[in-house]
Amino acid sequence: MAPSIVSIATLAALLSPAIPNILAIAQLTAGCTTNSFTVSSWLIEDFESSGTTVRFQALNRATNTSAHLSCQVSRNTSTWQACTSDSSPLFASVQLEAAVARVRINETWVCNDLTPSRPLNFAAQGEGSLPITCSTDACAPSSTDPLLIKSVLSSPFPLSPSAVPGPSGHDKEGCAAGSRTPSWEVFSTQLNLRNVSGRIEGGNAFIQLRNTITDYRASCFGTLTGTAPATMQCSAQSAGRPRAPKYNINTVLTFSPGSFVLIEIFGVGTARLPLECSAVGETTTYCAGDPATFTGRLISEKPIPPFSLGDPLPTAPSCTISSVVAPSYRFSDFETIVASGSNLGSIRFGIELNTGAAFTGYPSTFFRSGVPVSITEGGSTAWYPCVLESVGEQSLTPTTCAFRYDAAAQSLSLSADWKCSDLDASRPVSFTGDLRTTVPSLTCSTTSERTRCATAPGQAWAANVTSVYWGN
Repeated sequence: MAPSIVSIATLAALLSPAIPNILAIAQLTAGCTTNSFTVSSWLIEDFESSGTTVRFQALNRATNTSAHLSCQVSRNTSTWQACTSDSSPLFASVQLEAAVARVRINETWVCNDLTPSRPLNFAAQGEGSLPITCSTDACAPSSTDPLLIKSVLSSPFPLSPSAVPGPSGHDKEGCAAGSRTPSWEVFSTQLNLRNVSGRIEGGNAFIQLRNTITDYRASCFGTLTGTAPATMQCSAQSAGRPRAPKYNINTVLTFSPGSFVLIEIFGVGTARLPLECSAVGETTTYCAGDPATFTGRLISEKPIPPFSLGDPLPTAPSCTISSVVAPSYRFSDFETIVASGSNLGSIRFGIELNTGAAFTGYPSTFFRSGVPVSITEGGSTAWYPCVLESVGEQSLTPTTCAFRYDAAAQSLSLSADWKCSDLDASRPVSFTGDLRTTVPSLTCSTTSERTRCATAPGQAWAANVTSVYWGN
């Protein structure tokens, strides 16, 4: 089984000492837990240096709380010099060299927005360099932009969340200026229309387009009903990314005979497409269009927080956060088969880590033969290693497990290990925990050779994991 590092059951005891008031505020901040796992970092702002005094503000982006720091420093030295803070859980030190100020941050905080009765303790460290311009007596930042210091979590376990890419083309030269007069190229248009008694009653449309400013490409498909406008959902043509960007490009296409309307962040436009149509048989008309370009108008332009384009986000589903906050497994397709006249048989069940996302429908299946399954023998106290028969979603499947089954009580117990790499692929987090669940009503069928008992096809149920331990 995986090494046990920190137990949920003991975590509250570890955090029992009095917590400063500033942390009490952070505990209840919506998003505190998720942000702490994904965007733990600081923005250094209002930096100023006069004589031997350096002052600046450090904003914790996970808790949205600020600390004001003051440091007594010597100029042109590589020695780290401590700062004093109005927030006792935050410690900082600086180096003030000729053209750069280096800032080192170490902070702890508590979140319980997702775990009200079980606060989570976070600790993070980070370091960054701020270009400065100095005169004889003072130094000032060379840029008005804040300094982003990315952190590495050391508690509740070591974690360095990976960054995510921004939307397609967001960093392309001229993107901001060009987006104020958006335009798109339609480079493929296909319609299949259904004729009924000489009238077009419906069909489907397929369109590919490109944003000429960002070079973002999307494919759109929709069903047409009569002559009424139809809305088509569009998706990117690029391969799926392991981490989704925070600011996606959303494209919706509304199609009417002879024209369509495109709504895309942040533009709207309309165009009439020349189509060439030909009859295919008696009931189908096929239409295709040549490439065409049309312009739109800007409907919204909003600033976004600094550095947020590359903020890491939990994947969907989020393995790590679910495993910390409320770990549970979903079971399905439970089955026992026992030969006539025997107390030993086989057990099979589907399992998937419950992340709060929609059930994938592809659970992994574990199987074991030679285990007690007859209720005439009462409960079994022996543990049996699970045998993986098929893999559904690998990231939601236990790496190893052991189970026991009390046939009389229809009680299934499981001890499982699993790993989560959704936030930090280079350093997966190992989890281990136990659960006990009652198997729903079984339907049994008996032949001269065997008895098979199983839950309803596709029936799924959840069971909470207890005594959870985690570590790298």
